[in-house]
This record gives sequence, structure tokens and C-alpha cells, in this order.
Amino acid sequence: METIPALQHIKTVIKPDLAFIHFYCLKGITTYWALFEALNIPMMGGSAESRYLSMDKLKTRSVLQAYNDVSCAEGVVLKKGDRIPYEHIQYPCVVKASKGEDTRAVRLVKDQQSLDAAIAHALTFSTQVIIERFIEGREIRCAVIKSEETGNIKALSCMEYNVCQDDIRKSEEKYVYNQEGLPVGKPAEVKTWYLDTEKEGELIRRIQQQSCRAFLELDLQDFGLFDFRIDNNGNPFLLECNLFWSFTSLCPLSAVAKGSGFTIESLFDLMVQNALFRKEKEGMKV
Repeated sequence: METIPALQHIKTVIKPDLAFIHFYCLKGITTYWALFEALNIPMMGGSAESRYLSMDKLKTRSVLQAYNDVSCAEGVVLKKGDRIPYEHIQYPCVVKASKGEDTRAVRLVKDQQSLDAAIAHALTFSTQVIIERFIEGREIRCAVIKSEETGNIKALSCMEYNVCQDDIRKSEEKYVYNQEGLPVGKPAEVKTWYLDTEKEGELIRRIQQQSCRAFLELDLQDFGLFDFRIDNNGNPFLLECNLFWSFTSLCPLSAVAKGSGFTIESLFDLMVQNALFRKEKEGMKV
């Protein structure tokens, strides 16, 4: 079925009370989201606008730097055809596409010889590239959820990944891919654990505080996942924001929420309540 007839069928025949676009790709997380919003169908997971913002690393970085209360590594931005400012780049550095799923558009660069190739690779995913200082250290993920009815936001448990501290976490360390290049599971050797609130309470507080600030400044709804790199002095630097949830135990949001006492069912119920609350509040007619 063509797109327009399919949307008309969804709107007039299926008549959903709410929807969640279960695509992992950039287009699915943003463009298809906007199509359903145009039909006035309440969406779980927030607005298309906030998703466009969060899935663009450059826009995310620009918004957070404007508020100046969420730390990001220093860096420069290049477009295709720009002169590369070799004299201002320090190694090791991280080259990443502004838009791109996972870390397939991200490379760690340790010398000028491999910088050009990393930039060219990133430009195959996006028209803009970010070159930023590599943060040697730990990698920790935090999630934030929101109740639309109460307006309260809550930072969940902090989960650490077992990473090589002098390297980035690569795509193959995150997912197992099928022959079509689609993620179908997690590698068996991936190890994670929750930070101990008694031993690392201050670090947890700082990560949760910055996660909540990023959630508000990016104008997110329902939930957001935030990845941080922690330097050797214990300072957190935001890597990216993620807005994907698959409703399974393998999904990072489910794992982080479990550490805070949420089941998949209770978290799902909260997302449904939020979407329906927004529908009622905005007077949407489905």
C-alpha cells in the first residue's frame, strides 16, 4: 500500500488510541513519527520535534552548550569541503557524524594520518562532522522518565559498561547484526553493572543531575537515555541522547529502569498514561 492510502487507513479504519513507531533507523525515529503526529495520533515517547533535535548530535550539543550546565567534550564542527584545522586538533580525538545510528559513524583517531579517512567515513552518514576531544575513562548510562500527570521527572539508576577506557565502545560491542545490517541482539560478552550508591553516591548525583537538565533542555517527554564518559578525575561528559525503546529486557532503557524498581509492564503503563494524558489535555480527536 502507498504511503497516503496507508495513513488514511490508519486514521479512518484502524483509529488507534495511541502509537509508538517501532523502527530503529533515523528515518523511523523522526520522519515516520512526524507523519503520525500530523494525523493527530498521540505518540508514546515524545514529539517528533524533540526527536529530530536529540538524534542530531550537533543540535543536541549546541542546545546543551547554550545552557552551559551539561558538560560536553570540546570540539570543532566541519562540513563537506571545509578546511580541516589540523593545527587545532589534539590526539586522540573522536570523529563522529552529526547524524548516524549507533557508533558506525564514529571513529577514534590517534594521529593525523587516520584523521582524513575518519572524516570521510563520517561524511557518508551526515553532511556535518564533529571532531571532539576523546575522554579516556569509564562509560555510564542514565535514564530519565517523566510523568505527564504530575510533571515530575525522575533520574533512574546509573549503569556502567565494561569498556576499554582508552577506546570507544564500538557497534559490535553493542549489538549483533544480521546479514542486512540490522541489530538482532546483544553480544553475549557485554557486561554491565549498576553503580553502588554507597560507594559512588556523588558521581551518581552528578550524572543524574546532568541527565535531568539535558532532558528538560532538549524538551523531551516520557523518557530519555543519556550516555556519559567519565574522565579520570570523575567528571562526566555527555556523549549522546537516545530515544529508543523496544519493550524487551534486552533494551537499555528496560535494564536501567529495572535497577530503579520498574518492570517493563509498569514502565509501559506510564508511557501509555502519558500519551493519553497529552491527548486529553490537548483536546486531540482521534
